[in-house]
Amino acid sequence: MTVNVTESEASLCTSSLPAVDADLSWGVCDRFDRLPFGREEWDSGTAKLGGSVYMTWDWLHTWWQFYGDGCQLRLFWFRKDGALTGLLPFYVRQLGFGPFRLTVARLVGANIPPKVFDPPLHPDCLESCLTVAMASLLEEGCDVVSLGPVSQAHPTWGKVARESNGPLCQPRHYRQTAGVHTIFQLASSYEEYLKRLGKNEQKNRRKYELRLLGKEFAVRLQVLRDPGSQWTESFERFAQLHTQQWKAEGLLGHFGAWPRGLEYNRALVRTLAAHGRVRIMELWAGDQHVAGQYAFAFADRWYWELPARIVGPQWERFSLGPTALMLLLVEAMREGCSRVEGGLGHYEYKLRLGGREHPVWNLRFLAPGGRSALRRLSAGWMQNMLRLGYYKVWYRRVQPHLPESWKRPLWGLWLRHDY
Repeated sequence: MTVNVTESEASLCTSSLPAVDADLSWGVCDRFDRLPFGREEWDSGTAKLGGSVYMTWDWLHTWWQFYGDGCQLRLFWFRKDGALTGLLPFYVRQLGFGPFRLTVARLVGANIPPKVFDPPLHPDCLESCLTVAMASLLEEGCDVVSLGPVSQAHPTWGKVARESNGPLCQPRHYRQTAGVHTIFQLASSYEEYLKRLGKNEQKNRRKYELRLLGKEFAVRLQVLRDPGSQWTESFERFAQLHTQQWKAEGLLGHFGAWPRGLEYNRALVRTLAAHGRVRIMELWAGDQHVAGQYAFAFADRWYWELPARIVGPQWERFSLGPTALMLLLVEAMREGCSRVEGGLGHYEYKLRLGGREHPVWNLRFLAPGGRSALRRLSAGWMQNMLRLGYYKVWYRRVQPHLPESWKRPLWGLWLRHDY
């Protein structure tokens, strides 16, 4: 399905909606290979509009190949004066059965795992693009459109996130907190960056500069960034180190927590590395792989994905976790990046190393009507039961204490209802 919408067809929006710009053209289709443009224009538009690496063609396409079964793709694009002014990639899924079946639209990529997506939209076209996309999805029969997480720090999405609860456009929408995420604003040099930190962290420069570790071991730092690098071997070493770190705490780690997590990340690395968008850092002490970082690069930013470090009392005094993070920030500075996206969640050590937290929101657009409200109520009941009984009790409290053979990734039923 491909739809090209004319000005007259924009009448899907009700009279109470913000007026759609007459110069705005748009379309929507259900397959990547049916878009009227390809990967290069999609990614170029994403970069120019301030979108994240999670909104690039290869990231979306890879995610869809792994997690798109049972869903319907809806790729919206918007143009003004011939230039892309917005990209909104959604998928539509049905939850439940019979009269209580709920139809939900979400961003491609949500929520395996959750990210700060910040879809690429020009701020001058924000309301018009959202109006068109929401009206189209609701006309198709969606009961709720979930858009996010988006950052309050983003120049476009911050405008929506800072508004009080109320309609930006019809249908009714509200915002729901999704916690915080951390951003590291980088300096032009390591010395300048170090001056921004507290005195205690400045005193730790012997660790951050590997002088303490270098007294006992031959230290080697390797950063893979070129398309021709040995990505397979390096990623497998990182994944093994990360998993061992979390197994020591009775947990599965990132690659075990998500369905097909290891295979999915292998595909991401293989695909994005071909375009120079993967960064894997390895810290060696002699012949021992002691720490690593896994990140992605897009436009002028790095997106920090995961850390890894060796565990054991003999390694604690080297502060390998914070040290490896500082090394990642230094490498990003050397590459000329303006900032590093530090991921979702509150972590004190990120703040000590200069990160700043910003609120993150999910935006919910709701269809009108009593039947739709009843379906949302029923799905919300199921969502709350799964959150309490499965996620908070079983997954977080019980499963970590079970034998390894009993541990499983997050349940697909819960992930589908966590919208």
